[in-house]
Amino acid sequence: MTYAQPVELATRVTTEGWAIAKNCLDADEIHNARTLIAAHFQAGKGLLLDGAKVQPAAAHLVPGLAWLYAHPQIVEVARAALGTRDITFTGHSDAHQGFTLGWHKDSGSEALGDPLCGYFGGSSAALFQGVPEVVKLGIYLQESTSSNCLRVDPGSHLRPHLQPVRPTEVLMEAGDIVVFDVRITHAGAMVPYPDSPELHALRERISAFVTFGRSSERTRYFSQANMVRQRRQLGLPEEEAAGMTMDGGHAALLASLDVPVWEES
Repeated sequence: MTYAQPVELATRVTTEGWAIAKNCLDADEIHNARTLIAAHFQAGKGLLLDGAKVQPAAAHLVPGLAWLYAHPQIVEVARAALGTRDITFTGHSDAHQGFTLGWHKDSGSEALGDPLCGYFGGSSAALFQGVPEVVKLGIYLQESTSSNCLRVDPGSHLRPHLQPVRPTEVLMEAGDIVVFDVRITHAGAMVPYPDSPELHALRERISAFVTFGRSSERTRYFSQANMVRQRRQLGLPEEEAAGMTMDGGHAALLASLDVPVWEES
């Protein structure tokens, strides 16, 4: 992992809302993760959301993939970004193949009645102030170029608006990690014209996402509300999904790194 110092990563995430940590996964790990996710979707598993194949709760539902969401380098990036070692796994872990469209924030839920801050509760004015409380890590398992990369709007984690002011490409090598405040406005990809040769590459793009937060009341609130969305995506009643964040293997890997798992109260 080759960002300069954890304090620099924390400063960038606090001021800009996002940062890149270089060389977090090696070539074998990238190949392993890509193979597992591709095989899962090729077997017809997961959901089709906005044209992308998505597997919520992937740490528990993609066989053999729990290690990725508890990778020591990934946990250390989350700690650095949040500026504390006292972090909690929120229960969110996704795998994606393909791309989704549209500028959005991951801080809220239409299903919960507020597209901006539904996961945290409270007012938008209160949410878009202060240091990052919850960050998402994007693990892109191929090179990210102008044709297939994530786009962010730097500084938008402090603005309650979905229209980007300064859209910026997140260009990375395979094995790099992007970490961003869930409040930042971002978009999955730009849509090429229907016959574009880039369309195939976009459909084959494989990525994984995992979310950690400070061990705080706001993270607990975020985790609780975010799991409502995940359960609805999976079509599971609450009693069947209650243990989804407590998968034994994944929880044990996190415990070995002194990272607790959010538990539903």
